[in-house]
Amino acid sequence: MKSLKEYLFLIPYVLAVCLGLKFGYDFGMQISGPIMAVITAIIGAVFCSIIVESFLGKKRRGNSK
Repeated sequence: MKSLKEYLFLIPYVLAVCLGLKFGYDFGMQISGPIMAVITAIIGAVFCSIIVESFLGKKRRGNSK
């Protein structure tokens, strides 16, 4: 069973993905239309999760040892 601390590390990832989806979708709608909005939303979510991983990944791996 995972501890509460391990689950708390998911909160920044979920927030980052939500922000990436929202701003990516808005950007895609401004530059083109719904198809491009979905594509940019997915790319935005992936990009934001990579950024969060770069900040929190080392800290999370350090706590598991």
